[in-house]
Amino acid sequence: MANFITGLDIGSSQIKCVVAEEGKKGLTVLAAFKHPSAGLRRGVIVDVVEATNVLREIVLDLQKISRRAVHNVFVNVNGEHIKSRLSRGISVVSRPDQEIQEDDVERVMQSSKAIKLTQNYMVLHNIPREYFIDDVGDIQNPRGMTGNRLEVATLIVEVFAPHLNLFLKTLERVGLRVGGLIFNPLASAEAVLSRKQRDLGVALVDFGFGTTSLAVFLENKLVHARTIPLGVGHVTSDIAIGLKTSVDAAEKMKLTYGFASAREISRKDVVNLIDFDPSLDGEVSKRFLAEVIEVRLAEILDLVNDELKSLGREVQLPSGAVIVGGGVKTKGVAELVRR
Repeated sequence: MANFITGLDIGSSQIKCVVAEEGKKGLTVLAAFKHPSAGLRRGVIVDVVEATNVLREIVLDLQKISRRAVHNVFVNVNGEHIKSRLSRGISVVSRPDQEIQEDDVERVMQSSKAIKLTQNYMVLHNIPREYFIDDVGDIQNPRGMTGNRLEVATLIVEVFAPHLNLFLKTLERVGLRVGGLIFNPLASAEAVLSRKQRDLGVALVDFGFGTTSLAVFLENKLVHARTIPLGVGHVTSDIAIGLKTSVDAAEKMKLTYGFASAREISRKDVVNLIDFDPSLDGEVSKRFLAEVIEVRLAEILDLVNDELKSLGREVQLPSGAVIVGGGVKTKGVAELVRR
C-alpha cells in the first residue's frame, strides 16, 4: 500500500498544499494546489469558524486524490508568539566500554529540555547544534564514539501552548491527522539553503503576508530563529489606506506596478486607478506607490537588522541573505534588501 505524505503551508493570505507518494525511488509529487486563507492573522487562528470552513475545502480536495492523503500531514507553525533560545544538556555515558549509542543521545537531548519554560509555553523543536565528549566540542554525530560524559548544545523553539492547541484541534476537527509540525522559517531553510551557505553563515528572510520570519545559520548550526509581526500584507493595507481603495485592488496594484525602491521610478509614470477600482477616478504616480511600499518594507528590514545585531559581532554571514516568500514578488525588493 502506498504511503502518502502531505505538506500543508497555512498562511494568513493563502493555504498551499502538496501531496507526495513515497516509493522505492523516493517521493513523487502527485498534486499541488492552493486556497485563499481565512480566519488567520499573523500565523494565528482568530476566527475558528472561518478557518474550519476553508480547511474543510482543503480536505475535500485531498480526498479526491486519496482518502489516505489526510492521514499523514506535515504542517507549518508560525507567529510572533514563537521564541527561540539556547540550552545545554549533560549526561554520563552508560556503557562499560564507554561507546555512545542512540539511548545516550536521547538522554542528553532530554536533559537539554529540562529548562524553565515561559508560562503557558511548550517546546516545539529542540534542535542539536553541537555535541561535546569530555569537553571536546564541534561534534555533529557522537554515535559510535567513546567517552565518559556527553553534552549537547541545542536551540529550543518554544510556542504559546493555547495558540498551538487551538491550531491542532481545528486541524483534527476537519479530519486532518498531523504527522509533524515545523516552525515556518526552518521549513523554508530546508527547502532553499545549500550546505555551503549554512557552513559559511547565512540569514534566511521569509516575507510572508502577515509576518516576516528569520532563520540564521553559521557553521551548519541554527543560531537564531524569530518571527516578526509585520509582513507584506501591511504594505497592501498601507496602499489601500493611502488611495482609499479596497484591499483586493491595492494588492493587484502592488503586484502589477509596485516597486520596492522609489528612487528607481520616474515621477511622470502614472497608474489609472479605474483599472483596479471602478469606484475611483484619476491617476496616482508610480513613484508615490513605490514610496508607500518602500517605507513599510524598510521598517520590516530594520527589525530584521535589529535581530541580526542582537546576535553580536561574532556571527558573520559571508553568504549574505536569502529571501523567500510571497513578498519577493515585489519588483526591486532584492535591491532594497541589499541597501
